[in-house]
Amino acid sequence: MQWLTTAYLLVVTLMMLTSAHFNAILSKRQTYMIGCIAFVLGDVIAIVAQNFWLLLLGRLIMAVGTGFALPLVFNIIFTSVPMSQLGKYMGFGTLIISLAPALGPVYGGVVTYTLGWRAIFMIFLPVVVISLLIGWFNLDKQKPKSNNQFAYGQFALIGISLVSAILALGKLQSGKLTATIIILALVAIIAMAGFIKVAKNAENQLVDISVFRSKAVVMALLIYATSQVINLAVNFAVPQYSQLTLGTTTMIAGLILMPGSLLGSLVNPIYGAMYDRLGANKPLTWGSLAFLAIMIIFSVMAPSIATIGLTVVYALFTVARNLTFSVAMTAGVAEVKPQQAGDINAIFNTVQQFVGAVGTTVAALFIQTTGTTKSAIATQTATGFGHLIVFSTVIVAISLIWLVIFMKNKTAK
Repeated sequence: MQWLTTAYLLVVTLMMLTSAHFNAILSKRQTYMIGCIAFVLGDVIAIVAQNFWLLLLGRLIMAVGTGFALPLVFNIIFTSVPMSQLGKYMGFGTLIISLAPALGPVYGGVVTYTLGWRAIFMIFLPVVVISLLIGWFNLDKQKPKSNNQFAYGQFALIGISLVSAILALGKLQSGKLTATIIILALVAIIAMAGFIKVAKNAENQLVDISVFRSKAVVMALLIYATSQVINLAVNFAVPQYSQLTLGTTTMIAGLILMPGSLLGSLVNPIYGAMYDRLGANKPLTWGSLAFLAIMIIFSVMAPSIATIGLTVVYALFTVARNLTFSVAMTAGVAEVKPQQAGDINAIFNTVQQFVGAVGTTVAALFIQTTGTTKSAIATQTATGFGHLIVFSTVIVAISLIWLVIFMKNKTAK
């Protein structure tokens, strides 16, 4: 079950790494068509799947489609919107990103409870087809004049690094530090070091890693990654806790997330407009402090929180977290040159998906159970959920360091 999510996010991550390259050689219409067609194909495979492996294959093909289409949202914003309104339109973009992973469990829970899991894929198939048609008639068909060659070696190195890192995290579910985990971690580190070395000396880069010379960009990326990894971990853990400890149905477990999902997403354009008016410092500071305060409350309540309390605290969690999430990416983009917009877009989207995979893996590590009775499973899940929230609170507190360093080094508004 975990790998249906984790493997999907990994493939999306790898595809997003290529977005800067494909944006340089394909028109916006071509990029979107490839993404939608892959998504439809994967969706159809998932609908007819008769076993787990065919379902996983369908999900991975869908991931290819997502990896093509999603970065296009921000690429269009970067290339079409004046800097004075960048925050507002980035807010609309992050609205979609923050809404989707939170509403997913709501949609999945309700549909699974009422119609069965195959209906999850059947219902949104026509939506994707309609989206494809809208893209065909509205997106720019002008192909960029570029002879950019794909950096296969760099792609292979960073792909090996990311996959090895996630496999190492997954192996930690055994509760022991094994030789396999150590080897996978070493492979991940060596492959990433190899990618950096090759990319530095290459004329044709998969992504322009020179953007990391800016401390402000690095810190904005860390703030963004911190909020996303905790978001995905909590989104993964809350339905598990709700069903296994509180004994709710899949529908109720999904509905617990709905108020926070809607409220948190709707405020993103407001947060973006706040950035346009005030710059990055105040929104990021307010968001970080509010996020930490809510996480402290959450950590106190988590081991025994009931359904209504969980719904309210999750809503507050989402509203606070989204302020740092939406503003951090905009602040990072503002620190690079306009010609690097495609690269910073690819980097932020890639990191977002990768830490999402990390978040679901970490959550699974905390809330795994060994009990054989319902009461034992309920108790172990509650304990693990409480530990996850405390761990997340510590990470949010550490992210305040990233904020201080960012404010000292930023050059943009």
